[in-house]
Amino acid sequence: MEEKIEKFKEIAIRNFSKEDFVYHEWIVKYHIEIVEKIALELCDIYKEADRNIVRVLVWFHDFGKPLDENNERTMTLKEGTKALLNCGFDQEFIDKVVYLWEFMEKKNEIDLHTAPIETKIVSSADGASHFVGVFYATYFGDGDSFDATQKELADKIKKDWERKIVLPEVKKSFEDRYKKAQEIVGIFPERFI
Repeated sequence: MEEKIEKFKEIAIRNFSKEDFVYHEWIVKYHIEIVEKIALELCDIYKEADRNIVRVLVWFHDFGKPLDENNERTMTLKEGTKALLNCGFDQEFIDKVVYLWEFMEKKNEIDLHTAPIETKIVSSADGASHFVGVFYATYFGDGDSFDATQKELADKIKKDWERKIVLPEVKKSFEDRYKKAQEIVGIFPERFI
């Protein structure tokens, strides 16, 4: 299993590192690897979670983004599953990864508190990773006006906090980072001192 997971990670890293992908310079180090680290820490707490599924789901969840950002979900499903199959994962394992990923993709439609633990772990880790390092600073500002960029960023921060991060340990650990992220978009505390 470890060999298959490492092979899939290598494919995903090559995929994310394509020079024509706008985020190729930072997405592995400043996003995916952080998601994986947080997710594995959560697996230490939620021992009932399948660590292999979690690890693969981490590297699978954004797979289609560098292939076609406008059709990211379709490409993740098509090319991500093809890559898993090429790595030797059996169809039952692949189906479970896809099933759990589809829950993550419904974060705006359903309450992920009700999702399987592996989905809650990766969704929470994904949302939390955005509050670490350079993610918010580099993810937006594609030539839009300052106000438009601020609104888009505020919406992203709110969605990450309210819809993606569903595990209490993550909420507790990342609350200060969330407040700092709100300051980026002009939501300031009543008092600074």
